[in-house]
Amino acid sequence: MPRIPYPSPENLSPVVRERLAGNPPNVTRMLVGASEPVYLGFGALAQGLMKGSPLDPKLRELAILRVGYISNCKYELFQHEPFGRFVGLTDDQLAAIKAGDAASPSLDEQQSAVLRFVDDIVLNVRPGDETLAGVRAFLSDSDVIDLIMVTGNYMTVCRFLETTGIEVDEDAIDWNAYTAAK
Repeated sequence: MPRIPYPSPENLSPVVRERLAGNPPNVTRMLVGASEPVYLGFGALAQGLMKGSPLDPKLRELAILRVGYISNCKYELFQHEPFGRFVGLTDDQLAAIKAGDAASPSLDEQQSAVLRFVDDIVLNVRPGDETLAGVRAFLSDSDVIDLIMVTGNYMTVCRFLETTGIEVDEDAIDWNAYTAAK
């Protein structure tokens, strides 16, 4: 049972209520409790990061999963471990991400740099100059900014999930359907 109750659909605007059609995941059921501008704005940011950013999906999922592991956020990991596999991360890479093992032979140099960068952002807020330079050696400045936004967004998501006590869904999101939808 969540620590904050899921909002009642009859208390929501028609625009927001429409988003609840079709049995959405529990995170969506709770997010609709935010004010409408916050809910819609957050959704636009999340969609931009997941579907609009040119950042390599493997690197995006590496960042999301690392934030989830550091945050010990079961819901986030339940949803994104399958998506990490969907975009091509291997079990060995997932184990390295979980352990924070940037030296793992399962990670290439770019993935190792991203893992160090995400750890530095989450644990220190301001990454060190060397860590930032390490990731900039592989990514455009635009991709670095997207990576920062993904990391920060999922720090927010994990804190939202853990604070509200959202229950893990029975099934993970159908990532094939999600990626096919506009």
